[in-house]
Amino acid sequence: MSAPYLRDLVADTSYEAPAAHGLRERVEAYAARRSTAEDHGDVLGPLVVPDTELPLVQGTVAALGADEIDVVVAVTGGAGAIEPAVRWATRQERLRLVGLTAAVRDLDDLARGAHRVVAMVGQLEAEGLLEDVDVQVGLPLHARTEGSLRWQHALDTLASQDLRLVLRTGGADPEEVPSAETLAGAVGDALDREVAFSCRGDLAHAVAWREPDTGRVRHGFLNVLLATRASLDGGDVGAVAERLALTASERVVTELGVIGESSLESARRWFTGVGSEDVDASLADLRALSLLGPTD
Repeated sequence: MSAPYLRDLVADTSYEAPAAHGLRERVEAYAARRSTAEDHGDVLGPLVVPDTELPLVQGTVAALGADEIDVVVAVTGGAGAIEPAVRWATRQERLRLVGLTAAVRDLDDLARGAHRVVAMVGQLEAEGLLEDVDVQVGLPLHARTEGSLRWQHALDTLASQDLRLVLRTGGADPEEVPSAETLAGAVGDALDREVAFSCRGDLAHAVAWREPDTGRVRHGFLNVLLATRASLDGGDVGAVAERLALTASERVVTELGVIGESSLESARRWFTGVGSEDVDASLADLRALSLLGPTD
């Protein structure tokens, strides 16, 4: 068994990898990890699939002879694409819909876009289609600019309906990587409103690291956990950003030990996990930090 603060931490978003494998390979790898994991099985979260692949997932799982799998559906369109994705996913055998992610597309009016997502989610909940389904909504961090409240207003809308937030921590374009200060501010905004959040995008590694050429910090998921705890403990943006920018593995592990498992598990109530484009790399990092047991 893993430490409680590591359980259900790493979801599989390998479809977003720059050189992503096909659906069959991704489902096969996911199922293999779930069936063979001993020291890290409880660290693994669900498989995330884009709604465009839903028609193929059930047949792929059946062809591989895999057991029922937990899936999170990533809606690739706007609010109007949520309903067909949910209806399709809930009709599929061998799939258990445990999560739904959607992004606000109306960047000129984030609050209105958030309202449209909330309205659609509310309709589906009323029909009983989202029972025990974790709904998360992405708000673009580049919209969180000084002097503008539109990002905060959209977040208020999510908070009013107890929906969760997705923060993108990177992507194919290096410019998609938010600064430590920007990410720290967004974490604080979410926690101030008691909105739980997850992170996705270029987040396969446990500890932050710097690009050799640019010196730019690329984020690590254990840093986000430390930052969440620091924010919950009253740290300001600077203190939270400092945790996000830690690149020394020894320092990160030491801080985890100082904080203690109970306080880290409490932080996981709000930082619900990460989407990793390379789950094997994420697990290897945790093992290298002696946070998972050895392999056979």
